[in-house]
Amino acid sequence: MNCSTTVPGLLSGGTRGWVGQSNDRGTLDIVVSSSITIFLCIWTTVCVNVPSPEHGVWAIFRDRWHMFCLGLLGPEFTVLLAIGQYCSARASVRQFKAKYNIWTVKHGFFADMGGIHLQVENLKSFPITSKQLYFLAEHDFIAFPHITTTMINDKNKSDGLTRLIASLQILWFTLSTISRPIKGYATTTLEITTLAYIFCAWASMFFWRCKPMDVQDPIMVPCKVPLAAIVDHHGHSAAGHFHFTPLDFVDRQEWIGSKLWTYYVSLLRRMKIIYVYEKELPARHFSSFNFMPPDKPYVILILMIACSYSAIFLAAWNLHFPTDLERVIWRVCTAGTMGIVVCGGVFEVVGILIELHRRRPFFPDSDSNSEHQPYEIPVLVRSHALVAEPKTRWQLLLQNAQNKTEDKDPYFDIRLRSLLVTTPLCALYCLFRAYIIVADIITLRELPASAFLAIQWSTYIPHI
Repeated sequence: MNCSTTVPGLLSGGTRGWVGQSNDRGTLDIVVSSSITIFLCIWTTVCVNVPSPEHGVWAIFRDRWHMFCLGLLGPEFTVLLAIGQYCSARASVRQFKAKYNIWTVKHGFFADMGGIHLQVENLKSFPITSKQLYFLAEHDFIAFPHITTTMINDKNKSDGLTRLIASLQILWFTLSTISRPIKGYATTTLEITTLAYIFCAWASMFFWRCKPMDVQDPIMVPCKVPLAAIVDHHGHSAAGHFHFTPLDFVDRQEWIGSKLWTYYVSLLRRMKIIYVYEKELPARHFSSFNFMPPDKPYVILILMIACSYSAIFLAAWNLHFPTDLERVIWRVCTAGTMGIVVCGGVFEVVGILIELHRRRPFFPDSDSNSEHQPYEIPVLVRSHALVAEPKTRWQLLLQNAQNKTEDKDPYFDIRLRSLLVTTPLCALYCLFRAYIIVADIITLRELPASAFLAIQWSTYIPHI
């Protein structure tokens, strides 16, 4: 359906002077403007981690495509990624400022995204986090690398022109859509959905504003001592099993968000729904889907952002729908999404607060007797195939139910009671979100006539 009309007299002969633009738009105009805005919101926002040294542009594009799909299906998850990584980068600044005042939030992002690799003897280089870098430098296992902000900026492939175009498109779309009810014009559910994507895009842009984009090559840092000396220095066996890198014992943070994400992604991989990548040890890069634990104040902020995102869909509560059944299903899905976000948010907040309460403080008290360690290293016992006790059948079944990772990483164990709560909620959430996306398209078959009237002044803002 397209209501575009031709200005009277243009098809007749002769010439014309200044001709004003017709005050209308077609169905294709609505679809194209909304689709382009959604694409720009997601594609120009996502910041992927540094690929392994053997890979390059293709690995970056693949990660960007995967994150684009995540942003398309659930843009609130990219916001969760951005906030967690931002909190980790800020924490690294507080950790480094006493001895290395050149360290900034941008440095923290760069390290945590796999921008710094440790070179050791008889082993491929592997990425280290900001906390692992501090640990190595503090114990004189490495010389602290002098990485300037200019060096990081040189590796940053952020395209300012693309972001400018995206910002102008977002500004135009937001103003024109908000102005429609003011003028008494009908709005489509697709445009309401696009506003929700815009809201999440601005949040992600803010928290990822210091994260470099599309970095291809990491910075190599040579190690002064053999890796076994580092591990044995802290009472760990160098022959022990690790799940990512040999420095897992320094910094390994998993919280309810990362555990649930890993569980359901591993489940989808077992079902052959998504591609299974061969795991390499030590890991040569950090996954771009690295959900880091947020700080306490930001947990509430995440819940507020998620609720605000879901509330935007409620703006279409009284819009026109082709049938009453479609209107009822839309209301059920939008209200259900809002309810699940609230329930899930409260569940996550409670879980995070419990874990933070049980966790020992990262920095020791002032009266600590530790002279060499600037922070506490958790004492872990690494599993080893030669010493591990065989599990019974019921223990194996329980482990398989609680952990879907291929190598049964114990850090990703989830309590069954948590799965009983989250699994049905996640399934319902996916169904609700899927219907909202489908409804955005099928409701275009029948719209009020005023939905095809354009906001006249918005045509003067540059847009696509």
